[in-house]
Amino acid sequence: MVFACMLANSSLLLLLRAFSAAMLMLVKKRYFMLYLGGDMAVYLLQKVLRGDFYYWMPVDGALGLFTSLVCRVVTKIITDFTGVVQFRHPGELGGLYWTANMFLALVGSFGSVWVHFELGGKGVERWLAWRIVGGLSGAWVFVFLVFLWWMKADYRGTFFSTKLGKTTTTDLFHSEDDSVKKRVLEMNKNQWRAIRADVKDWVVGNWDSWKEEKPEWFTDSWRAMVPVEWRGEAGRGSTRGGKIGPEVGSEAIT
Repeated sequence: MVFACMLANSSLLLLLRAFSAAMLMLVKKRYFMLYLGGDMAVYLLQKVLRGDFYYWMPVDGALGLFTSLVCRVVTKIITDFTGVVQFRHPGELGGLYWTANMFLALVGSFGSVWVHFELGGKGVERWLAWRIVGGLSGAWVFVFLVFLWWMKADYRGTFFSTKLGKTTTTDLFHSEDDSVKKRVLEMNKNQWRAIRADVKDWVVGNWDSWKEEKPEWFTDSWRAMVPVEWRGEAGRGSTRGGKIGPEVGSEAIT
């Protein structure tokens, strides 16, 4: 039932958004582009203002900024037209924004029909256009409510969560399990910059024991994500606020 609701919601939203887009483009194509661009700008702006713009992919510098922009834009467009519920994850749109985005899409569809006829658009009867938008919107809301009813109760709150992607990343470090903690280093460093000193102390203090015990997650690919100077200082205690000695190079090579 849950899967059927997800499929129905995506199909209904795609039909609704395609119809409303056509309504605007039948008047002037730039109206649709202005609407799409304005909606995207609001989304990106709130990500920037909340300090959650960087995507989770571990790419640094200018390339990281570009990658984050592309991923944010693509994810938003996919969600706008298909309503993929997995994109309510804090690392993507976020729960509350996802839900608000869906209802704004419904309202925007009614607005598109109104603009179409106010500006003298043709191509479909007025009564038919309103029935199409009203019918698709009503069906989407009904199926979404059924979806909320049938899903596990613990998941309902995720559709109204304001949790940030970077908070989800830093929460990994609060785990007692090293196999979970280590995932912090697999994320974009801008997401865990606030706890960088703690992550560094954890790595430095445990590096030697990991080399001896060789836990399953202590792979070559994961070690490559660890800054060289952190590996070089392993076994010499906390380095918070300290300087890197000249012996780092030989240790790093080893």
